[in-house]
Amino acid sequence: MTLEELKDLVKINLGIQESDKDLIILDVIQECLNYCNLKEPPAELEPLIRRKVKAIIDYETETGGSSVFDVTSIKEGDTSITYNTDEISRETIYGLSEKDKQALMRFRRLRR
Repeated sequence: MTLEELKDLVKINLGIQESDKDLIILDVIQECLNYCNLKEPPAELEPLIRRKVKAIIDYETETGGSSVFDVTSIKEGDTSITYNTDEISRETIYGLSEKDKQALMRFRRLRR
């Protein structure tokens, strides 16, 4: 399966008509391919990529994509900032979480 075919399949399954989400979809596909050391994506990756893209779209819809999600509290007297270190953070939404990496392990190939 090519990148374009997988991108189109994800768009169809998510009901996305416009092309403004193409870059997000292609970025998620490329990140999965890089982690797995693959040149072309197998069709079996579509559910994982679809869920990841849906999470990014939902996150950007909820927060506008510009808020700092990783800061949970800021105290001004004596300057104290508390960061989010839970499973759900901006890094795990846009990047690959440990759960995503576990799902990708069966597709992963070693470099030679």
